[in-house]
Amino acid sequence: MSQVTRNLQLFLRSERVLAETQFKLISRKLVLLALAVIACLLALAMFNVAGYYALMPALGSPQAALIVALIDTLFAALLGAGALLLRPGPEEEIVREVREMAIAELGADLDEVQQKLVRMGDSVERVTTSVTNLVQNPLDTLLPHLVVPAITAITKVARSDKTQASGKGKGSA
Repeated sequence: MSQVTRNLQLFLRSERVLAETQFKLISRKLVLLALAVIACLLALAMFNVAGYYALMPALGSPQAALIVALIDTLFAALLGAGALLLRPGPEEEIVREVREMAIAELGADLDEVQQKLVRMGDSVERVTTSVTNLVQNPLDTLLPHLVVPAITAITKVARSDKTQASGKGKGSA
């Protein structure tokens, strides 16, 4: 049972480590996305104002506003794509492999325990049958077990008496 306990502990630890690494990855992504949003808002405000005032004399108001908005959108897309491209590290794959090994060993341990329980059930059933037979038919159950040893004992005694009798007869003559 210590093997089962060890495998359960290994499984639970791997699950905890896996959850922690996933949480760290998600939190990093969220922080980067939040920073991207804040940067975009600040940039949007400043670039919009600066770009608009810089482009307005040459292009006019509508074209200047459109160019500033396109630049803001491109910057936000780059930050968002950078955050979404983050991938889990190699340690997560190792933890997943350990978890799978623990699950496989737990399955094997549980199969072994199940087989032992089936064998134990069969043994209990045989004992129950024997006890039931003994209670219902005590002579039928005990007689074969008593007759063979009794015949063997009687045979040994008879042979020993015969040997002693023939030994006394030869020694007397």
